[in-house]
Amino acid sequence: MAVRAWEPGSIRELDLHLPDCDMSRWTSAQHIKCKVGALSYRDYTPSGWDAETHTCTLLIHTAHQGAGSRWAQLLQPGDTISYRGPGSSHQQPAAGRQICFLGDETTIGHFLALQQLTKPGTAIGGAIVLGEAHHRQEFQDYFPGWGVQALHKNAQGDYRELDNWVDALVPQEHADTVFYLAGYVPGVLRLRKQLRRKGFTGSQVQAQGFWD
Repeated sequence: MAVRAWEPGSIRELDLHLPDCDMSRWTSAQHIKCKVGALSYRDYTPSGWDAETHTCTLLIHTAHQGAGSRWAQLLQPGDTISYRGPGSSHQQPAAGRQICFLGDETTIGHFLALQQLTKPGTAIGGAIVLGEAHHRQEFQDYFPGWGVQALHKNAQGDYRELDNWVDALVPQEHADTVFYLAGYVPGVLRLRKQLRRKGFTGSQVQAQGFWD
């Protein structure tokens, strides 16, 4: 239906009409397998969906080389996509708890989906690392009340700023927080270990790797 790019254009928003999807039953973040080439599929999280109109948005990071990036860069309004799903990602907001998101550019749509499922008044915080300075500014402009910081990332897969962010946490101030980790698999695993070493329980840390 529409294509929007964050400048520089390595993050693309794709508005989709999925007439056969029953979005009214979604209680967790979903993923759909989009066909991005011959016998090639990539998983993306629908965010900002409207169950009545059967529409949703995909946010896709296209800075790296790959079939999914090339596919997303070429899409234009009016194009038809092929997909399988949706299917549950098994991450859903914990009721009555504060929420903390930790990830990179590939996780923005996933976290927006989780936010849409939270109850009004839920406290949301965290940090996301982004490589482009302009993307960090756009992130802060688009989501001014979100409470999620945009941090500098030096290179693909670099989660050092998130490591430092977690190191600075005071566990006593986050006894009622659930952490949602997503993105680069080695970075997610390292963050999970850091949080457990700081005393956070397994039920407080939900991790999902997207790429490695």
